[in-house]
Amino acid sequence: MRIVRNLSAALLGVAAITACSSAGGSYTSVEMWDSAGATIVQSHEPTWAEDEAWLVSPEPELTIGLLQGAAEYQLVNVTAAARQSDGDIVLVDGGVREVRLYDHEGTYVRTLGRAGSGPGEFQNPTQVLVSAADSVLVWDNAFYRVSRFDSAGAFASAQSVDRGWIAKAIDPPLYPGSADLLPDGQLVVRLVEKTLLKGGPAAASRPRSGALKVSVDLSRIDTLMFVAGIEQVSVDAPWGQASVVPPLAKRTVTAVGATKARTCIGEQEGPEVVCFGPDASRTIVRWASEPAPVTEREIATWRDTTVAQYTQKLSRDAALQVLNQVPAPTSRPPYARILLDRAGNLWVESGRANGTAPETMDYFVFNPTGAWLGVVALPPIEVLEIGDDYVLGIYRDELDIQYLQVHELVKWPVEE
Repeated sequence: MRIVRNLSAALLGVAAITACSSAGGSYTSVEMWDSAGATIVQSHEPTWAEDEAWLVSPEPELTIGLLQGAAEYQLVNVTAAARQSDGDIVLVDGGVREVRLYDHEGTYVRTLGRAGSGPGEFQNPTQVLVSAADSVLVWDNAFYRVSRFDSAGAFASAQSVDRGWIAKAIDPPLYPGSADLLPDGQLVVRLVEKTLLKGGPAAASRPRSGALKVSVDLSRIDTLMFVAGIEQVSVDAPWGQASVVPPLAKRTVTAVGATKARTCIGEQEGPEVVCFGPDASRTIVRWASEPAPVTEREIATWRDTTVAQYTQKLSRDAALQVLNQVPAPTSRPPYARILLDRAGNLWVESGRANGTAPETMDYFVFNPTGAWLGVVALPPIEVLEIGDDYVLGIYRDELDIQYLQVHELVKWPVEE
């Protein structure tokens, strides 16, 4: 029988300042200090020893999905998934606007909610949370509505949030965009700037953005931070000035906790992520990182994809004339996605190359205090949830068919 040593308490107790030795004396691998109401945690290297690294199995323990067969096993566009305490899985397929329940062996059990506008129905379901009692919360970005289901999948209730009321509380040109649900019932609302990009040809900029924390009953709205939106480049097009998203564009990414009301936000300008606790505390997580170069394949992939979009209205030559105005970046952003696992650890996807299918993807893992624990290699999946002993994500095959996979996560050495 395999036994995994439970050292989660020890992980939470990793010192914020870890002493290490070197040929020139001693130094600290992780430094912590306070500045302007925030705690800054600077990691110079991981704190894990070689035998402390976490491992993720390359092969899945469970796969859900079919190329052909029953409709309930065909996945179109999975936007979220979460696992209940008994191993059952709740899956949100935004492509068909359904939420489905599968048992721990991957067998379809029931559909929790379908496309529609009524109670228990969805237009744009984007998030699912499973509570400690295994009840299910589904957030719909189109309706700004949270739907509640009991542990067996029966519809219980729904509550909508007045998006227009939030918009009135914001100074234009910012307005509320998409939102994420926190476990305590509050929302993290992302702001969007509704203006045209200004500047001459090839002028690059990032429109304004931000994040609010909003109570569902709208009794409280707090500003988490203002950030930059997705990077854009101004170009001359046949119809006038236009904006183009360049290859490997920097963008702001967010992550919300599955069990605690924690939110992390990263602007991709450097190796830094800002995290907000339930008590409004702010921690700036920083780590040592060297810029990764951009490959010719990445630029070619971006060009082919963008030309295909433009040739719906322009000739290929005209589309290329537009894209030739966009300067190619010399380095990629320091990270791609960020996630918070169910224990509160921050996972940072470090620079996956666009347009490629790597055998593994490296994630930097930081404990809840912000200290860099180490690097975990994951199989090539889009991670949706990370639990104490599993990683849940979407794998796409060469035909772009989606499969939901569960991979084992092993923390610390294993004893046989």
